[in-house]
Amino acid sequence: MRLCDFVGIIENSDAVRIIKDGKEVFVGWLAILTIHTEIYADIREDTVKKFRAAPEIKHKKWKELNLMSPMQPEATPDYKFSDLQMTLYYTIYI
Repeated sequence: MRLCDFVGIIENSDAVRIIKDGKEVFVGWLAILTIHTEIYADIREDTVKKFRAAPEIKHKKWKELNLMSPMQPEATPDYKFSDLQMTLYYTIYI
C-alpha cells in the first residue's frame, strides 16, 4: 500500500509520525502533512512497510523536571492522568 492510499483511510485529526529509512521525516497531525505539499509530495508514493499505533505518555512538567522531551512538546495534551498526559501517534514506516 502506498502512503497516499494509507492516509485516505485514517482521519485528518490523527497524529502521525512518519519514519523513512530510519529517520523521522514528519511528526504532527495528518492534515498538516497533506498541507505541506513539499514533504508530502516527496513521500506520498512510498510504500508503507509497517504501521503501529504508539501511545506517548509523558509527565506534564517534563521540562521543569529535566525529563526527555516529548515528540511534540508544543502540543496540548489529549488526555491527562493526574500529572501525566498521553498522545496516540500512528507511526508509519516507509
